[in-house]
Amino acid sequence: MAKKPKAWIHVGMPGAGDVIEPALAHHHGALVELGVASIAQTPAESFRAAVEMTRSHKDWGLKRSDVEGQWVRLVRRAQKSRSDLVFSQSLLANATPEQVALLIDALAGHQLHVVVTTGIDDEADTVARWTSAVRKPERLHVLETDGLDGQQVWKAFGKLIGFGTSSLRLDEVPHATPVFESLPDALRELERLARRNASLEVRLEELDRKRRKLKRKLGEVA
Repeated sequence: MAKKPKAWIHVGMPGAGDVIEPALAHHHGALVELGVASIAQTPAESFRAAVEMTRSHKDWGLKRSDVEGQWVRLVRRAQKSRSDLVFSQSLLANATPEQVALLIDALAGHQLHVVVTTGIDDEADTVARWTSAVRKPERLHVLETDGLDGQQVWKAFGKLIGFGTSSLRLDEVPHATPVFESLPDALRELERLARRNASLEVRLEELDRKRRKLKRKLGEVA
C-alpha cells in the first residue's frame, strides 16, 4: 500500500514562530527540491487562504469574492509537486472546529500533522481545537519557543518537518523580523502590521488583475 504524503499545518501563537510563514513562502522553490511543497508561495496567499477559512474577510475590509476558493486552489497547485505539503498562518489558531474541518477536507489523502508554536498567548485552547483534526495524538506537535530566537525556531520547525535549514537563511526573508518576547505589546503590534500589509497586498493584486483585464478590453476595442 502506497504511503500517504504528509500535510503539515502550523498554527502558532504570536511570537517567535511568526518567522515560519514568510520563510516557507520565500524558500518554496528550494523546499520542493527537499521534498516539501509550501502550499502558499507568498504571505498574501497564505493570508487570503486563512481569511477565507476563518470567514473573517469583513474584518479585514475584503469582499468574500476576494478570497473565495483560495484554499482549494493553493492545495491543488501544491499537490502537483507530489511532495509533502506545509502551510503556516497564525490566524488559523482561532479557527472554530467547523472551520478546521472545512480546511482539512481539502487535504483528504494526506496524513495530517499540526504544529503549534508557543508564544505570548496561551495555546491551550488552540491545541484543544486542533487535536480533533488529527487522527492520532502524536500528530499534534507543540513546539516550545521560550528562549529561542527566530533562527532557532525555524531550524526546530525544519527538523520536525524533515528538512534542513542551513541553506534556507532567514536574513534573506522579507518580514522575518526578530521577535522580542519580553515585549508582548510590541509583538501584537508587529502582528497587526504584518496582517495589514498582507491585506494590502491582496488588494493590490486585485487592482492589478482589474487593470490587466481593462487593458485587454481596450486592446480589443482598438
